Amino acid sequence: MKFVNVRLLVGDITAAIRFWRDVMGLRMTYGDEAMGYAYFETDSAGVELMTREGFAAALGEAASPPTPEGHPAVLVFRVDDVDAAYANFVERGATAVAGPQNRPAWQVRSAHLSDPGGYLVEIYSQLPGADAPPA
Repeated sequence: MKFVNVRLLVGDITAAIRFWRDVMGLRMTYGDEAMGYAYFETDSAGVELMTREGFAAALGEAASPPTPEGHPAVLVFRVDDVDAAYANFVERGATAVAGPQNRPAWQVRSAHLSDPGGYLVEIYSQLPGADAPPA
């Protein structure tokens, strides 16, 4: 079995597309705001956006699922320089959650951001001398 993408159910497709395309810099290979759908490529798997209403309709449900409270998911990206990437994403409009910090127990330096729907984005790089997890 091969993991190919994660689908984020969103309330505001326009804001979500803007975040993943313009702030995070992912390449959108398909997007249709009227349809409430977009697909972005990364080097390893895709990030798919779909409105909650559209997904409910696809399941044959009358009502869309409620907006989750808190942080419904964390998408994790490895970057070369956490501090530079974090500053860049915040400057481009990401919501800062937790600034860069060393996490020796995890063997990484990481930071956390939030997209418009509350999904967390973790960016990290390995600490010097740490064993990298398999990609």
